[in-house]
Amino acid sequence: MTERKRIEITPETYIKMNEEFEREGTPIRIIVPTQEQIDNPTGVKLPSTFTPQPPMIVDGSDPWPHSNN
Repeated sequence: MTERKRIEITPETYIKMNEEFEREGTPIRIIVPTQEQIDNPTGVKLPSTFTPQPPMIVDGSDPWPHSNN
């Protein structure tokens, strides 16, 4: 099995791509994102702590204890 090479993407990557587009005459420019935008492209804030759900207690009285009925 071959080992995959990991490519590190940084704002410098986008700057170099824009420079290459200019040299080639390609009429495209890319907005250079920050490293934070590259690392988290969806912008979803992940919680720093996780509160687990309490365990489900099944005593036979309610067949759907988490249905909020």
